[in-house]
Amino acid sequence: MKIRVYKKTGNLYDIEVLHPRATVQDYLDAVNEFIEKNTDPPCRGCDECCWERIPLTSIDVYNYLQQANLLQLDKRRPLLDFLEKYCYVYVEGGAVDISLGFTLEGACIFLNQQERICSAYACRSLVCQSFICLESTLRAQELRSELVNAGMDELVRQWLWQSRQAGRKPVAHEAHNPNPNLADYPANGFTDKTSYRQVLLADICSRKLWSKLYKP
Repeated sequence: MKIRVYKKTGNLYDIEVLHPRATVQDYLDAVNEFIEKNTDPPCRGCDECCWERIPLTSIDVYNYLQQANLLQLDKRRPLLDFLEKYCYVYVEGGAVDISLGFTLEGACIFLNQQERICSAYACRSLVCQSFICLESTLRAQELRSELVNAGMDELVRQWLWQSRQAGRKPVAHEAHNPNPNLADYPANGFTDKTSYRQVLLADICSRKLWSKLYKP
């Protein structure tokens, strides 16, 4: 066991990293095991979390792109086409936020509202996989946030780079004085990775957070 997810007093959940080479997939596996063993809650069987913003990482999008039966995309530039058709890209100045698209009612684009289930469950995003319907400690919140933010930064880097390579302006669904700069999105622990098994937590977490999480 490389990561421990457990309940604390006050019905909080917490996380400890037990191995220096623990990966994001180890984290997700530990979260899933915790959910399976703690069904009261942590999941109420509702779809409330599917009506919230769902930020995407570069690996999330890679996983979606592997589902050829799910998506109809331009094979010449699948990432850019996916972002245009299935996502919501918001740009304000140099800041970029990329999330899954949503319906007019505000639900995730992949939510089957009649059956209240995800129609793309097998490739659901990091933020969805790591969601536990319980309050958490601050370090558990920080870990989830740093992983999602690093993965989104890499996705933004790819969005900017591939747009430049295609000789086109980066597509945004909403923009206010847009001025994103590729130099502001350097390579990180997600770069050139296509699986969460390849991403080490130690390469993503800030030193301060790692010192809180890692318990050898």
